[in-house]
Amino acid sequence: MNRIIPLSAAGYSALACLRAEGRGTQNILERLFQPGGAQGWNRLRAGEPVFGHWKQADGEEVVVSIGSDDAIEIQCHGGILSRDLLVESFLAEGCELVSWKDWIVQNSVNPIEAAAKRALTEAKTHRVAMILIDQLRGALQNAIQTIIDRLINRNSSSAIQVLEKLTLQSNFGKHLKSGWSVALIGSPNAGKSSLINAILGYQRSIVLSQPGTTRDLLTARTALEGWPIELVDTAGLRSGGGPLETKGMTLALQQASRSDLVLLVADASCGWTEEQDQWRSQFENVLVVHNKQDLIQHHQGDRPDGVPTVAIASNGVQQLCEQIVLRSVGRVPAHGVAVPFTPTQAEVLDAALDLVKSSKLNDAVELLSSLLHEA
Repeated sequence: MNRIIPLSAAGYSALACLRAEGRGTQNILERLFQPGGAQGWNRLRAGEPVFGHWKQADGEEVVVSIGSDDAIEIQCHGGILSRDLLVESFLAEGCELVSWKDWIVQNSVNPIEAAAKRALTEAKTHRVAMILIDQLRGALQNAIQTIIDRLINRNSSSAIQVLEKLTLQSNFGKHLKSGWSVALIGSPNAGKSSLINAILGYQRSIVLSQPGTTRDLLTARTALEGWPIELVDTAGLRSGGGPLETKGMTLALQQASRSDLVLLVADASCGWTEEQDQWRSQFENVLVVHNKQDLIQHHQGDRPDGVPTVAIASNGVQQLCEQIVLRSVGRVPAHGVAVPFTPTQAEVLDAALDLVKSSKLNDAVELLSSLLHEA
């Protein structure tokens, strides 16, 4: 059956791209498309784009290209109506509508390739895309095949070494799609919102001199050193607040507990408190930020190590960003290294490692092979 696949995302854009494929697709095209110029259909050659008009969409201007496999790609205006009119004209010719996600799976050699292609469509930064391209080119597939070969040859100790390296990379890989979450907590009016605005370079959070301006969680996405980071501004932490403030503090602590990094923002012009020590010990990955360095008038006593900043002047913000990447993203895999990047891949590798350590080598081979079967 002939198929029509909308390749570009639904919505408004400059251009939309469609792909039609299947036996006799060019015959369908002849009924729907009128090439421009005096040569008409004589101009249609594989790989060469041709401008013309779509007969079934009020003469919509389109660019058509025929591939070497007789598939056809059509570029039209990116509005929803224009794209839908072209799709409907193919459906009227008996074509089947296929989503781009299904098309990717059907045209992938194995599940890893299909997952990498899907993940690339959602890659938020160039550095994320480059790691996914490594996996698309076979880095992860080759590593898994190496493990399988070693298990078949009963070289379990060597297989365990490769498996353990892959499972360690899983924690990095799971963030390629979602990014790394960084929660800012601290006393009211310590400058959390000002810090977020300074990092972003624009005012995302409301900043007032009155403590407790932020009550709900406020998120903002950015990229630091090429890695996707989600900053979360939270309510100020203090005892004795009302019900609304208490709810905000509960949300703040819950968010901090599930974040990859917690920035404990402290007012450097005030003394360090036992309460701040309690917050610091409550979370595993905490970076202290001593804000308002410009307001220090006398020695405030001992304070833990941290990053000094003046958020309203952006002083120290560059150093803070460097520390955020170092403490949240951590060690970055080298070019070409295998990185598991989906929950399924991570679960299979963890389970396979347990099987190998239990001397169930055949079961581990079967489980790992499920990642390499045809998609």
